[in-house]
Amino acid sequence: MRRIFSVIEANNSVPATPPAQAHVQAPEECINAIQAAWAEALRCDFGRAREALLCRLADTCSELARLYPNDAKVLLWNGIVMTGYAKSLGGLCGLQLQLQAKIALEQAMALAPQDGAPCLYLGLLYDQAPEAPYGFGDEAKAKALLEKGLNLMLNPRNTERQTA
Repeated sequence: MRRIFSVIEANNSVPATPPAQAHVQAPEECINAIQAAWAEALRCDFGRAREALLCRLADTCSELARLYPNDAKVLLWNGIVMTGYAKSLGGLCGLQLQLQAKIALEQAMALAPQDGAPCLYLGLLYDQAPEAPYGFGDEAKAKALLEKGLNLMLNPRNTERQTA
């Protein structure tokens, strides 16, 4: 696990500020390391250990999102990790993390409108989040996002023609 975070930290330690170019993407090793760390956190059976892994991973993903604000993959994984961490924490802390995940997933959708993954994860988040006044949960919006995401995943070219 330490090796995974060292890959992420090594790739992030160089730039102290976000890259100047508008469409700079995170190194693929960062995305791969996040996916591996996420899988390891999900396999962890101990609640406190899982929570610690998710906390560190959430911090790393937030930093990557700050460094690469126009990388849809980074924003997608930031939303996924924040959602998992929110579920792990629960309560008011979880609500704040759900809101951060929602923002990251919406940004990923805007940057990659033909990618169904952000729609699917955002739909799941709308389904899991509490409804107003405490949260932003909305069953109808969740259903629409899940259908859109599934349609994009199954028929990416067909969806493009329908929206044109």
